[in-house]
Amino acid sequence: MIRRAALLVAAMVALTAAHHALPVPEIGIVINGETLPLEPPPLLSGGILLVPVQRTVHALGLDFSAQGSSMTTHVGEKTVVLRDGSHVATVDGVRVFLDAPATRRNGVFYAPLRFFTAVLGAEATFNRRAHVVAIVSQLVGRSGLGDFTVGNRTVEVGTVTAVDVDSEPPTVTLSFNGSIRTIPISNNALITMHDVGVDVDVSGELTDIRPGDYAEIAVRRDGTVTSVVDEYGSRYGVVAVVNSNELLMQDGNVIAPDRDTEVSLNGKAAAFGDLLAGDRVTVRYNVETGEVREIVAERAAEPTSGQSGTASITDVGIDATHPLRSGDTLNVTMHGTPGGAATFDIGAYVEGIAMAERAPGTYVGSYDIAANANFADTPIVAHLQMQDGSTMQARAAQTLSASGRAPGISAVGPSDGAVVTLNSPAIYATFVTDAVPVNPSSIRLDVNGHDVTPECLRTAHFIQYLPQMTYRRGTIRVSVRVADEAGNTATKSWTFTIR
Repeated sequence: MIRRAALLVAAMVALTAAHHALPVPEIGIVINGETLPLEPPPLLSGGILLVPVQRTVHALGLDFSAQGSSMTTHVGEKTVVLRDGSHVATVDGVRVFLDAPATRRNGVFYAPLRFFTAVLGAEATFNRRAHVVAIVSQLVGRSGLGDFTVGNRTVEVGTVTAVDVDSEPPTVTLSFNGSIRTIPISNNALITMHDVGVDVDVSGELTDIRPGDYAEIAVRRDGTVTSVVDEYGSRYGVVAVVNSNELLMQDGNVIAPDRDTEVSLNGKAAAFGDLLAGDRVTVRYNVETGEVREIVAERAAEPTSGQSGTASITDVGIDATHPLRSGDTLNVTMHGTPGGAATFDIGAYVEGIAMAERAPGTYVGSYDIAANANFADTPIVAHLQMQDGSTMQARAAQTLSASGRAPGISAVGPSDGAVVTLNSPAIYATFVTDAVPVNPSSIRLDVNGHDVTPECLRTAHFIQYLPQMTYRRGTIRVSVRVADEAGNTATKSWTFTIR
C-alpha cells in the first residue's frame, strides 16, 4: 500500500488541511444484503462518511467514467455528473446539493452517502458502531459480477489477473467480487492506458496491461470487444529509508509491498531486501485497492571502461544535456576496439539498440524517445563484442531522464464551479509528475485574462496566488500552464464564483 509519511512543504499543509480525511478501519459495504469487498476503504472527513464511487456504482450495475476533475454515470436515461471539490451534483443539469464535497484521492473519486440517496435514488445508512455502510437500491442492471449495460454494449470491469497475448485471439482475465471472467480481445480493439497518478491517457497495447491493473472492457452484443481502458497508478521517487517491509521515499510516501509485489533492480528480478537508500524506483499500484504490484528500481553505478581480451572500450558519451520527451532523439557515441559489433542499453527499459562503426573504433547509435517513456537518471550502458568472442561493457558518465507524459494538474483552488464569499481568495494549482519534475519557471497563472505569475509563489509542486486586490462579485476565470524539464506541457482552465 502507499501512504504519506509527512508533508514536506509547509505551504501545502495549509492548502490541503481543509480536505484532510482518515481511513475508516474494518468497514464493510453491503448492497442489497450482499457484502462487497470494496477497496480502498471509505473516508471520514469532518465526521461525514465518503464512499468510493466507482466500485460502488459498478456494483449497482451503473457505468462510470472520469475525465479531469469530473465523473459521470447514468441512471436510466438520466446523466449524473459530479466534480472533485464540489458540493453539487447534477442530474440532467438539475443541481442536487450534497452535505460534503466530493473528493479525489490517488485518482479515486469519493462522495458522501447523500450522493447515493438523493442522486442515485438508493437508500443508504452508516452504522458507526458496526462499521457498516448499507445501500439498498432497485437500480436496474446490478449483477454483482462486474458488468453493466450501456446502450448496445456490456462493460466488464474488474482487476486484471492474467493477460495472454499468445492465445488466438488474445485474452484478458478479470476478477470482480470473486467472479473470474476471461475475455477474448478483438484485434481492432482500442486500448487506452490511464495513469491516474498524472491523470494522463495514452494509447497502448495488450502487452502494456499488467496483472493488478483495473480494467473496463466494452463488449458489443455480438461478442466483439470495442475498447479496453486499463487504469493504474504510478509513483516515482528516490528511496530515503528501507526497513524490513516498507520503503520511505524522499517525497514522504511510504511504499509497503506485499508478497505478490514484483521487484526488479537494474532490469533483473530482485528481492525487496535488495533495495537500498538512494535507489530510484517507479512504483505501479492498483488504483482501487492501493496494492503495490510492481517496484522497478534503478541503481546508478560509477562509469567504467576497460579491456577484456581484444575487446576494449575507452569511453561512452551521450548528447542529452537535459531530460528528453517523446520524439526527441538520444545519440550515443562509444570509442573502443575497431571491427567489433556494438549495442547500447537504456537501463532496463530499452536494450540491445544497434550501434554502427562510423569510423575505425568509433561507434554511434541513436534512439527516438517513445510516447510512453518514463524514466529518470537511468544509466546508458554500451556493449562491444569482437570476432574472437571477447566482450566488454561500459557505462556513460551521464545518465538519462525522459518522459512522454505531460505533468498532471491534480488539484486547483478554489475548485471548478465553487462559490466563495471572500473577495480575495487564495488561488492555487498543484502538480504531479513521474520521472521528470516540473520546471517552476515554466508555470504561468492567469486570472480573468491577466498574468499574475510575478505575484505568485512557484515550486515544482504547486503555484499559489494570494491576491493583494479585491475582486468584484461574479465569475472568476483562471488558467494555469505548466511544463516539465523535458518540455511536456499541460494547461487547465476553470471558473469559480464570488458572492
